[in-house]
Amino acid sequence: MVNISSIWVVGYLCTALGFSIGGIIAWILKGFQKRIDTVYSICAGLILGLISFEIAPEAIELGNWFTFILGFLIGVTLFKVIHKSFMIQRVLPENKEKRNPLYTGAMLMLSISLHNLPIGITLGSNQDSTLSFSILQTIFLHNVPEGIIVFTPLFIAGLGIWTLIFFSLIVALPVGVGAYFGNFLGIDSPVFWSVFISLSIGMIYMVTVKEILTDSIKDSKSTKVFFLALFGFGVIGVYFAFI
Repeated sequence: MVNISSIWVVGYLCTALGFSIGGIIAWILKGFQKRIDTVYSICAGLILGLISFEIAPEAIELGNWFTFILGFLIGVTLFKVIHKSFMIQRVLPENKEKRNPLYTGAMLMLSISLHNLPIGITLGSNQDSTLSFSILQTIFLHNVPEGIIVFTPLFIAGLGIWTLIFFSLIVALPVGVGAYFGNFLGIDSPVFWSVFISLSIGMIYMVTVKEILTDSIKDSKSTKVFFLALFGFGVIGVYFAFI
């Protein structure tokens, strides 16, 4: 059983551990990253699968189709605003080969962090220790593919293994903070969190289409990109079917 009073610590650790394992897998597969079009195509499929099988159903279940569409459109708009931000463009390296993967990884990390906050709130607000344990299992398992997705472009950009530890701790913060305040204040507004999760979906979708798939198609044939993305989509579908 999970101690409800310390649920925020456990939630934080489960998120960081799952995300780190995903990063380690991405690091092990680093040798394949020379074929960036192949890696990006498969990653795009993984991300779209993650949205389709895990995050979108969660958002619709918390609210409805209206809250999902509203949040999605807000996320798309927010992505466009950030995309055009002068400050973000300034901090990126001059080398385009490193800039694009770094920007992609940073945007994915931001989107997933936003998605993690309502998950933390839901975890902390729940007073059923058995259900909380089930939520913790889900958090851990679904952060593994998210870690692979985020760290693949970051490693392509040339960031080292220490980045894995630092970013894993950062991405896990919204779960820990959300669970703490959810437990302390008893915050639980399904409709609001439906919009919030849908917002993160909109951002993740735009990053996938504008940054990952676009780069893949530039460097490869569209049919190859399609089938590799379909493969990634199928892999994530099988993954969630068995967890």
